[in-house]
Amino acid sequence: MLSRVANLIYWMARQLERAENTARIVDVNAQLVLDLQSRQAADDPRSWEPLVFVSGSEQQFHEFYGDTASERAVVEYMLFDRRNSSSIISCVSQARENARCIRDLLASEVWETLNTFFLKLNEDDFTVYAQTGSAEYLNRVKARIQLFYGVAASMLPRGDAWWFFELGRHLERADNVSRILDVKYYMLLPDVREVGAALDMVQWASVLRSCSGFEAFRRSRRGQLNLERVVDYLLRDELFPRSILYSITEAGHTLTRIAAAAPHLHANPASDLAAALRQELEQTDTAAVIGGGLHQYLDDIQQKIADIHAAVQTTFIDYPIASAEILG
Repeated sequence: MLSRVANLIYWMARQLERAENTARIVDVNAQLVLDLQSRQAADDPRSWEPLVFVSGSEQQFHEFYGDTASERAVVEYMLFDRRNSSSIISCVSQARENARCIRDLLASEVWETLNTFFLKLNEDDFTVYAQTGSAEYLNRVKARIQLFYGVAASMLPRGDAWWFFELGRHLERADNVSRILDVKYYMLLPDVREVGAALDMVQWASVLRSCSGFEAFRRSRRGQLNLERVVDYLLRDELFPRSILYSITEAGHTLTRIAAAAPHLHANPASDLAAALRQELEQTDTAAVIGGGLHQYLDDIQQKIADIHAAVQTTFIDYPIASAEILG
């Protein structure tokens, strides 16, 4: 497969996964704001600033919208602002453009599903979001992206194109689940004596629901909802498809399938970094992580995922032509 085509497919998957997870992050924040309304106003900047901070784009946000992180400003920035390359509309628009460039590799149903989603989303703005309601609107966005995944899974042959698609999707998912956890970290109850109380459990339930994991958690981790149990589930569960460990494991499997067609790449930096992160997650003591600083640990995980991405680009996309091998 041409590296240009592989890169387009890889980024199409990352952009769609980023759009879905942006919807999830905004959704969990909106739910947490509702839970905290008795303590602070819904439009209090403290309710929405964590979203901007965790996204890593606070400087750009304040440049566009000033110093106040109101609900409207944050929602417009993260959903509808084309100046923000990680907004939902920007991600879906770029994913559609990537798909357009490789239409000959995609089933017509795959293209039509994505194109229809973009055309509908392109008509939306904050007014539509507010009139529809945050939960309903964001659920529609998530459902449209999941529909695309379902169509792609049933139509795309399991060749290199599929494995690059899966690689991008799982790396992006691992990164974004860490950011969803970070949002909750920054909205912990102001009085630490109330951690574990009813409101705290409601908040952790909303985090699990944002990852579509509430029912799965209840079935596999019978017991009380609390910080350590939920963090451990989203970090280290081997069976839940949105946990960071599961996503990194799947990313490692896709790298193995991609390298299988190129014997000189069986040992490559991207695979080594994915394997090292998987081993670290498997051996992590969640209680110790929380005691040492959950935010710092999640930052480190995000950096290691970025390192895997950089290695993917160097190994499979931007490698020097002089070192390329012609495979017979």
